[in-house]
Amino acid sequence: MTLTEASSLAQIIIAILALIGIVTSLYMSMKALKEVKNDRLLRQAPYLAFETGGIRIPISFVKAGKRIPGFNPMYVELLFNEIPDDVESIRPKHKEDEDGEFNFIKYGHLINHGLGPALKTVIFWKPVKIRIGDEIFKIDDDKLKEPKYSRKLNRLYPLTRNIKPIQETNLIWLPVFIEKDYEKKITEAWGELIINCYDIFKKEYFWKQSFYVKTGYNEEKPYVHVTFGDKEF
Repeated sequence: MTLTEASSLAQIIIAILALIGIVTSLYMSMKALKEVKNDRLLRQAPYLAFETGGIRIPISFVKAGKRIPGFNPMYVELLFNEIPDDVESIRPKHKEDEDGEFNFIKYGHLINHGLGPALKTVIFWKPVKIRIGDEIFKIDDDKLKEPKYSRKLNRLYPLTRNIKPIQETNLIWLPVFIEKDYEKKITEAWGELIINCYDIFKKEYFWKQSFYVKTGYNEEKPYVHVTFGDKEF
């Protein structure tokens, strides 16, 4: 090999090594940026869960017809056109003071255990089975399409939808499959809660918890008892 050929080969090797160095540097930089981004996301990630345990909620029977708190009356009327206008809904026994302000009965301790705020929080109640009298019925996919059991109507917004880290909020209404149990037939219900929110980067989050509902419609002081179970259904 001549000196000229050796010099040319050396230049090629140097160029290849330089290219490898550039590619390696670029890869390490991208990896570092990705790790920084993931760390940033983790530091801003919420984590919502209801404190486990139960609460007995005093209820009243309100002649609300087709109306449901938080939903457009015209929309609900289309879905529940078979419901008579004078039927009673099952609602927490909120009290009105002398100034006309409601003192809401709050239940469920929804806590943000994460490092970042939880935004636009909403709770979906998905019944899995119910007891009517001595029989237990499974709520299958076809049943979940009915308005009374549908995800669209069985969503509840907590009092505070944007929840800071370590902050707690509550619920004040009952899910629609209880609210519109106007024949007062359901004695027990089991299912899962789907807790949904976003972080500050608009990333969506979901968590699941089990729930159990027991009704006492015929008691001297009527109630609905709600129990929040494990964090995974």
